[in-house]
Amino acid sequence: MKCSELMHAPQTCLPNERLMDCLAIMKAQDVGSVPIVEDRESMRPLGVVTDRDAALLLGRTDRRASEVTCREAMSTPAITCEEEDDIKDAVDLMRRHQLRRMLVTQNGRLVGIIAHADLAREKSGEAKKVLEDVSQPKAA
Repeated sequence: MKCSELMHAPQTCLPNERLMDCLAIMKAQDVGSVPIVEDRESMRPLGVVTDRDAALLLGRTDRRASEVTCREAMSTPAITCEEEDDIKDAVDLMRRHQLRRMLVTQNGRLVGIIAHADLAREKSGEAKKVLEDVSQPKAA
């Protein structure tokens, strides 16, 4: 199965947009992350803001989401796979980098995202293995 068969199109934010706007997308789309792209033309992924990234940043800095940019909250670098890659390769990357979501590109342009939930629906055995691996404490 190719990554393109499992991915879905995500909404994105730009690095200079407010974290509050990113969180509004998460709420409206019922997702836990939003990819951050360089600009709307290139759609080159720079990183991802997760709900956890936002909570930890806001808790640590005691700032409002309207005062923080996505650049300040995003996790980098953006780990990606190509849409024509086999899903097994994407799963391997997710496990290796302890990711719950994989950004999918076509020639460097963001075209989709594969979430752990997508794997659970289509490949439950793989999803269980990924969840076990990403839930391990990160090496120091």
